[in-house]
Amino acid sequence: MKYITRNGAELSNMTLGTSQLGFNYGIANDAGMPDDTQGQEMLRYTLDNGITSIDTAQAYGESEGRIGAFIKSEKNRTPFITTKLRLGFGLTGSFGGAVLSQDETKSLEDSFSTVAGDLEKTVFEAAETSLKRLGLAKANCIILHDPLEMMAGGGLIAKTMGKLVTAGYANEVGVSVYHPAEAVVMMQHDEYTATQLPMNLFDQKMIHTGTLRKLKEKNFVVFVRSVFLQGLFFLDPDKVEDPLLQEHAVGHIRELRRLAAREGLSIAQLALSFVRDTEGVTSLVLGCDNTDHIRENISLMEGPSVSEKTMHDSRELFKDVNYEGIMVVLRRPK
Repeated sequence: MKYITRNGAELSNMTLGTSQLGFNYGIANDAGMPDDTQGQEMLRYTLDNGITSIDTAQAYGESEGRIGAFIKSEKNRTPFITTKLRLGFGLTGSFGGAVLSQDETKSLEDSFSTVAGDLEKTVFEAAETSLKRLGLAKANCIILHDPLEMMAGGGLIAKTMGKLVTAGYANEVGVSVYHPAEAVVMMQHDEYTATQLPMNLFDQKMIHTGTLRKLKEKNFVVFVRSVFLQGLFFLDPDKVEDPLLQEHAVGHIRELRRLAAREGLSIAQLALSFVRDTEGVTSLVLGCDNTDHIRENISLMEGPSVSEKTMHDSRELFKDVNYEGIMVVLRRPK
């Protein structure tokens, strides 16, 4: 495990993702949500084996509360905690271009102005709710879960999030983003210094647009989620029945299998090492269903690097994957 020091706290390059502690998550997850005892065992195993970083969110059901109970039981050690707030403004939309058009920006701002109300009160109450559940006076990092709220609120919401730092609620704040356009907007505001974003072999837009490089230049903490694309990489391509996955994923999964075999690595190791070793990545957010799964991910984190040729081939082979077509399936309720 590798570490950096951020605001005096040790941050490991693997972060335990805890959506599984709050609800059933992932296309390949058949085990369901662990019970309270299993959840506590998972969190203890995480810290015992060198992972200092835990990611959660208000939207993850029971996750924050379970982590809070664990922290209370530990007393002498507190992990690096990142949690995400969703303010509940009900904004909708998706902007995947390089920049937002004036019409898109105005539409979001108009929507925000009608629902935001007392913004500072809303933000602080949301943060207080999370901190109470976690049993913390301060989180290491508090992130906006919905990038539309960040884009709609512009400088106003950035300043309000920044007040969470000056008021002692967090060491730093940021935004969870999906598209490079959202990251561009985020980087315009100095209050934000952390982000979480999706990146994997089939979703490399943050690399190919130069977004990851720009985040590194601005010294952002970059948490990367969806490293295994919710377990999609591990599906047997010969048994996939969904028409959209047959169209947009099956051929690429077969290509991934061939590439991993050529490199002499498991699919999991190739997928993880590709992201882990990409410049600008701080920590990989890896969700786990049980302690065995955590052990496997730690082993992968300590596994070999991918050859320069395979890194190059991976970027070329999968740069045109229809990621949104795949996500239509992955976003469906289980």
